[in-house]
Amino acid sequence: MTRKAQATNPAERKKILLVDDHPLMRRGQADMVNREPDLLVCGEAGTAREAMEAIAKLEPDLVLADMVLPDKDGLELIKDILALRPGLPVLAMSMQEESFYAARVLRAGGRGYVMKAEGPERLAAAIRTVLSGQVALSPRMSARILESMVGPAGKAGGSPEAKLT
Repeated sequence: MTRKAQATNPAERKKILLVDDHPLMRRGQADMVNREPDLLVCGEAGTAREAMEAIAKLEPDLVLADMVLPDKDGLELIKDILALRPGLPVLAMSMQEESFYAARVLRAGGRGYVMKAEGPERLAAAIRTVLSGQVALSPRMSARILESMVGPAGKAGGSPEAKLT
């Protein structure tokens, strides 16, 4: 979808809930998201508890969640969000290396992972990817996850299920 074809009417913009315990980080994310013609920050939360209340109240189209919160681990937050609103896409963010969290985020039900070191274009692209129903990971991480499924050099039997005795 080109930028010109994206929604410009506020009623048509996708609502994003930001969850991060650092107000300055949320402000930067909000500024970036609100500059996009098809995206709009509908609310912010600094804790998992605040996030759950905001989800029930604001009904966002996507939650952008930090993995480290003062009251709950981000992976547990993802599970709680999906218990409250099955199908609500969650895009995880963290300062941690993608290899540390990405696969665990996907197993918890998240739809993607972006490192906070990425630029605003990468974050906007990841949000749109997840909103379109796809998974958002860096090409390097996608390759690593696929490699773990098929094994090295295309050898079959690399899946965890195949390794069971």
